[in-house]
Amino acid sequence: MVEAARERGVDAQVGDVRTWEPRPDTDVVVTNAVLQWVPGHADLLVRWAGQLSSGSWIAMQVPGNFDAPSHEAVRTLARQERWAELLRDFPFREAQVDSPVGYAALLADAGCRVDAWETTYIHALTGENPVLGWISGTALRPVRSRLNDEQWQQFRDELIPMLDQDYPVRPDGTTFFPFRRIFVVAQVG
Repeated sequence: MVEAARERGVDAQVGDVRTWEPRPDTDVVVTNAVLQWVPGHADLLVRWAGQLSSGSWIAMQVPGNFDAPSHEAVRTLARQERWAELLRDFPFREAQVDSPVGYAALLADAGCRVDAWETTYIHALTGENPVLGWISGTALRPVRSRLNDEQWQQFRDELIPMLDQDYPVRPDGTTFFPFRRIFVVAQVG
């Protein structure tokens, strides 16, 4: 993604979002599915609003699916005795993000004009274990990083029936996977 942006003339950089500070000439800060991984990211947003010039923009998107059946199934399985020790510091917690109202209030109180909303995309997934495949690319990465190959396969084998129960395959072979996303656009005052 970064390389593709650079090829199009965008000044894209790789860094640590927790310590990043906007340069004085920054007009727009965009975060896409990043802040949910940063504990205390509300403080970052307020800090950026204070550092950006008047008229600059903050645009963010975070998943709002942390209370979805898929995520609850992962938490439930991770808490079971056989997994609890291996996954005790599991960062896949509830309330990783705020509500649109919460973000609107936060940034309005920081002097921004804010538009915040959420939407639910209904992804029509296909293939074998499609929800597992979907969440393996993001939500399950912290689990995968803590397990060896055999443990990872066992965890997946135990998770699949839980996901199949919550996300049944439709007669046409698709599996509908509702996915909430929260969007915020704020102009610094």
